[in-house]
Amino acid sequence: MMEHYDSKGQLRVAFLGLDIAIWTVLVVYLTGMLLLGWWSKRETHSQEGYLLGNRRFGSFMMIMHSFGTGTHPGAPAGVISMTVSNGASGIWVSWMWMFGTPFYWLIAPLIRRMRSLTMADYFEQRFGRVASTLYVVVAIVGMTVFLASVLLATTRTVQGIMGKTSSTDSDVWFFGILLVITVVFIVYSYWGGIVAAIRTDMIQGLMIITLSFLAIPAAFNLEQVGGLAGLRQTLAQADPHYLHLFDAQHFNWMTVLLLSINAPLSMLAMPHLMSVCAAGRSEWEGRVGFTCGNILKRICTIGWCVLGLCWLAYLIKSQAEIHPDAAFGDSIRVLLSPFLQGIMLACIMAAAMSSGDAVQITLGGLISQNIYRVFFNPEAQEAQLLKVTRRMGLIVALCAVGTAMLMRSSVVKAILDYLNILSLIGISVAMGLVWRRMNTSGVVGSVVLAVTTFVVTRYGLDCSRQIVTGLPLLAGVTGGIIGSLLTKPPPWDQVEQFFKKIYVPIGAEEDLARPLSQIVPLDERLVTAAGLFIVRPSRQSWVGFLVTLAICLGAVLFMLWFLHG
Repeated sequence: MMEHYDSKGQLRVAFLGLDIAIWTVLVVYLTGMLLLGWWSKRETHSQEGYLLGNRRFGSFMMIMHSFGTGTHPGAPAGVISMTVSNGASGIWVSWMWMFGTPFYWLIAPLIRRMRSLTMADYFEQRFGRVASTLYVVVAIVGMTVFLASVLLATTRTVQGIMGKTSSTDSDVWFFGILLVITVVFIVYSYWGGIVAAIRTDMIQGLMIITLSFLAIPAAFNLEQVGGLAGLRQTLAQADPHYLHLFDAQHFNWMTVLLLSINAPLSMLAMPHLMSVCAAGRSEWEGRVGFTCGNILKRICTIGWCVLGLCWLAYLIKSQAEIHPDAAFGDSIRVLLSPFLQGIMLACIMAAAMSSGDAVQITLGGLISQNIYRVFFNPEAQEAQLLKVTRRMGLIVALCAVGTAMLMRSSVVKAILDYLNILSLIGISVAMGLVWRRMNTSGVVGSVVLAVTTFVVTRYGLDCSRQIVTGLPLLAGVTGGIIGSLLTKPPPWDQVEQFFKKIYVPIGAEEDLARPLSQIVPLDERLVTAAGLFIVRPSRQSWVGFLVTLAICLGAVLFMLWFLHG
């Protein structure tokens, strides 16, 4: 223990170079997460209980689960870094999903009606075992690398806030922080499965919201910022482009349009999509949770951007050197007291854990349900499958830790490109939902052509963001059409059975025995040409879509007002 005086002349107690208040907050938080995981253990005695919590969660829990699963420390750190570098347009680092959000309202009930435990089950039902295995392999590799990048970004961010990046024992702090974060979410996820994940996501989601707005009042009160009016004046004088919401180089309107198309397709490929859409008590909880959880993230993104703008104004007025990658950690150390720094550190760890638990549980389920059960033990009982799920999730998490250690010096942004490759599988998911002629060859053709196009445009030719985003989408659709039309159509009874499932609500299972022509009469079909099968949306569907779209537009209008008055 050591005593020291803080910037206000108050006597403080430190341990290992950190204020004792920070240690207190972190110990309380981490212990609480472990206890919550242990408490949830008694409710996960089956595959459905471990992977989907027996589909019994309400709207609020589902909102927090969706929000927590989709938010990790790379999001606020990335937005703040890009905002300090380029101004307000940095918000699109996270808002790139903004105008895809209304489509989440339409996606959620279809995912629940698949009546599956994993997204690989969808591929097996719709296309067969080959497509399912392809999805599992790509998802495992992609999401393991993604989790490694989240852990790496979190560890570096926590190090920065603690001021432990350049000290002689920085490596010790790196490994210590990484292992503590990983061990906690591994243990509570192993014990309590998705039940523990959703419960901890509720707490961690509230903490992430706190993270998003905690430092803003202190930032506005800085003499160098001078409130909203002072912020606008400082940035306008330094460079008018700092107050532009759209950036010609990185995020112009065409890029935003393409990203709006890409967003729902990307989400369709995410392995954790089944839990965020289907773990609720009904389709309504799935819709509200999936959509509102992501709306909440869009709102929090405003807070991250505002903090970045305030810090940029502070640096300009102080005539200090601008280091975008260090902006998040530097701003927290300057703006917050030791106790609030502890809260912020706990929030950042919460953001990582809420993503880590989802990956661990989901990938464990993919391996047990779609690899072990299919290829090694078709007669496996629930208890055996659950044991394999737990163990495989543990192995996946440990592999992610090892990958993070190996990639310590790499750029996280480059790692996340692999997640973009994973998202290209969403093209074939969407085509399977709306085109009856889509088959296994179409899936393979779509994935291969889309991924190849992405790699060539991104790494080979170093094309603009519009081309890197748009061309792989076009290539994926083209590959799916060509692959399907050049090979035999899928078995008609298999296709009909699948479409009956996704258009029969949960609770009306007796209707599954009726033919598709009765479940979806001709007058309810919007498009049927060339094998397409697009149904007229219900009132709940189109009203919810329009309301969500209005909220997204309102968020953009708010930012325009904030920047220009």
